Amino acid sequence: MTQISISTTDSLKKNHLNGLLQHALERESSLLHQAAERTQQRLSDYEKKHSLSTQEFFTRFTTGKMSDEDDFIDWAGEYQLYINIQQQLASLEDVVVCS
Repeated sequence: MTQISISTTDSLKKNHLNGLLQHALERESSLLHQAAERTQQRLSDYEKKHSLSTQEFFTRFTTGKMSDEDDFIDWAGEYQLYINIQQQLASLEDVVVCS
């Protein structure tokens, strides 16, 4: 667990800042979930188009068993973006704002 704490002698200011911080974290999490859904849909479109799972494609692509055509480069980029978004979400889910 990652804890964020704001230190101040002004309790009203601390409560206000804690609320702002919590809201910002929730907003970022919401935006990342939306981005993950959009990216997952694009990955699904590639899977249907090429009749291949993204994981299998990426394994083949990174080991040089797929060509370097633009569509495959885009697909690999989408998958790397998806992984990055998932890592960011996992990091945010661990954050707690201390009162």
